[in-house]
Amino acid sequence: MGNSYAVRAVILPLFALLFLAGVPHADFSMKSLSVFVNINLDGSANIDEQLEMVINGTSTRELYDATRAAYSDLTTWKIRTELAEMRHHVTRAKAEVTELRIIPQAIERCNSFLGTCYATVVIDYKISATQNGSGLIQVDRYKPRTLRYSLKQDALSFEQTETGDLILPTGTVISIAIPQNAEKIFFSTVPTNLAGEPEEDFKYDSTSNTRYYIGNKRIFKWSGNALSKFQFTYEVELPLETEVVDFFVESQNTVSSLIFGPQGLAVLFIILTAASSFYYVNKINNQG
Repeated sequence: MGNSYAVRAVILPLFALLFLAGVPHADFSMKSLSVFVNINLDGSANIDEQLEMVINGTSTRELYDATRAAYSDLTTWKIRTELAEMRHHVTRAKAEVTELRIIPQAIERCNSFLGTCYATVVIDYKISATQNGSGLIQVDRYKPRTLRYSLKQDALSFEQTETGDLILPTGTVISIAIPQNAEKIFFSTVPTNLAGEPEEDFKYDSTSNTRYYIGNKRIFKWSGNALSKFQFTYEVELPLETEVVDFFVESQNTVSSLIFGPQGLAVLFIILTAASSFYYVNKINNQG
């Protein structure tokens, strides 16, 4: 009996090793990651992430093609590629992620000598406008026609240090697009694509002790290993007619809430009484 157990103890691991040797091993590695954020007027955002990967070996290429043909969910892609950055980089814990789509692209640029290919997986989704403190962009209407937009760093799911610095994986580029009429643009870290911009494109405001960007660019890019205490804000001034429309909408909502609220019948009675009195007085004056 003892010999039987000893034999099994040797044979079973050997069978396991032989089995694992016959299973194709996926060999994916990340080459680059692009995160493009397009901010809308209401503070919502459309996000397009593109993860370019290196595919090593025939079995890995076959796995990619098979997954591309049959799966479009993020969980499967993350499990099969074993890539840590195969995810959306805005956390659901801080913002509402909607309309998520996984769009794997065809394999390209294969090198038969090295046995490598390249492919890109696009992760496309939307972030809803801020509600009850959640969201990627905080929108504050601090003047009747002026909106201030602030990026909420804690909604980004990149690694962060204890001091609040964002740690970017090697090969990562973050791009943020804002409306053309944006003003008072501030960033704590100067974007990579503004390196070498003339000093005239920046203006120092002594009142707020802030250095604003006043140039023409409205797409900003950051790359590198870390973004120190990342902050990004800007303002948009709404047209004058917006304030007028808001006034009438607010007045309409106030009247509606009075009429259809708990005291609606009483308010309606007062209005009808006042209208009737006005009509009666006018009628008497006309007869006189």
